[in-house]
Amino acid sequence: MATRVRVGGLIGTFLSSLLWSLNLLLFLYTLLLYFLLYKLPTEHWSASLLLITMPVTWMLHIGFVLSWSLGRSWRALLSAVSILAGFLFWPRTIAYNVPQVPQTGHRPLKVLSFNTTGFDADAYWKPRRLSPKARQVITWSVEQEAPIKCFQEFYSNTNIPGYRVIQRLRDAGYSYYASLPPKGTSQPDQVIGVVTFSRYPILNQGGELLQHLNGVLWTDINAGGDTIRIINVHLHSMGIRVRKVFTQKEMEGVKSETKDILSSLKEGFIERREQVRIVEKYVAESPYPVIVTGDLNETPYSIVYERLRRRLRNAYEDGGRGFQFTLNRAPRFIRIDNQFYSAGLQVLDFVTYRDVPYSDHFPIMGTYVFEEVKN
Repeated sequence: MATRVRVGGLIGTFLSSLLWSLNLLLFLYTLLLYFLLYKLPTEHWSASLLLITMPVTWMLHIGFVLSWSLGRSWRALLSAVSILAGFLFWPRTIAYNVPQVPQTGHRPLKVLSFNTTGFDADAYWKPRRLSPKARQVITWSVEQEAPIKCFQEFYSNTNIPGYRVIQRLRDAGYSYYASLPPKGTSQPDQVIGVVTFSRYPILNQGGELLQHLNGVLWTDINAGGDTIRIINVHLHSMGIRVRKVFTQKEMEGVKSETKDILSSLKEGFIERREQVRIVEKYVAESPYPVIVTGDLNETPYSIVYERLRRRLRNAYEDGGRGFQFTLNRAPRFIRIDNQFYSAGLQVLDFVTYRDVPYSDHFPIMGTYVFEEVKN
């Protein structure tokens, strides 16, 4: 009996020591992530790959805190300190803001952004009819109240009655729009890709195509006497489907899918690192206050997000509430659609419409007012 107790004690001590060693390694790894994001000493794709794991490290630390606390061990303090040390990054994860009411005489400006996944056009061609999802997402996009609407993966076709989206938006009061047509598209009957609609006059526009459907489109809009530059962004797509890994029946399939995901992540990190410089250029060149909105395909713990955040404020962090994850597919618990805004603007509210499940992204909308110029 004594021998069993002694063996059990040794196993318990070994497991406790192993767990503590893993906790120490996680602590050092977390410090590395904080350093990489806070200092940006490198923009290598490998740093981006590490940074996307930050939410997972926090979850593991929470697990360690709970585990050690059950044994009333002081070791729980290490993970608790690790979490507290990242307080500068908490606002990127969860926001606690109260919607503000504009002061008298200040007219709020709402800016909607939505990656519509082509209004489910891929499902149209075989049966030659609109799917229920397509009808819902088009109707919602047209009827949602916002004087400025920015779409990514937009689709409109005058030859298909159900997909005459531009005409429906014009009938709804959006007399002005700018688009960034994909290369090789010469069909005058359809408009696809990155498109911005406005009830206010568009004074000037420009942009750069990045991929077939991805690009950066800027428009200078006279919003009731105040001019603003809206930069509609759709950076290099992630192109990953995590679910495919878990649906493989053979280990070789799992390895192959995992390798493809890592390859896609690497390519995406490299491409978006260069593409964000285009966005920064359009921000720097603007003589007006700026809103950058759209699908970044990057998490809040990324080099791209950090670069924009150092130039602009983030509308979710200043005006949002809760987590507001924007991806409507696996991995669901991430926020890759964002709005950033410059000096000269104040955000009153920021909303992610998670009750609009018609695309693989949830739409987002920020409400702003122009700040008074102080003499």
